[in-house]
Amino acid sequence: MLGIAIPCTALAYIIYFRILRTAGATNLMIVTFLVPVSAIWLGVAFLGEALSSGQIIGMALIGASLLAIDGRVFGK
Repeated sequence: MLGIAIPCTALAYIIYFRILRTAGATNLMIVTFLVPVSAIWLGVAFLGEALSSGQIIGMALIGASLLAIDGRVFGK
């Protein structure tokens, strides 16, 4: 288990800090908001979980928040 966990964790940190260096902290934090959305969709696609209306509303709120934080839509 450690043989899988350690390289995966190391790779995640390498990717995280490379994005931080190249794209900046704001863009890096924007990406972290996508983690729950991708977890929901992976659960639906591969585990056969049901998608509730609360989850859909939550994903829509996350999407709207990402657009507001990013600022490109509003011409920053």
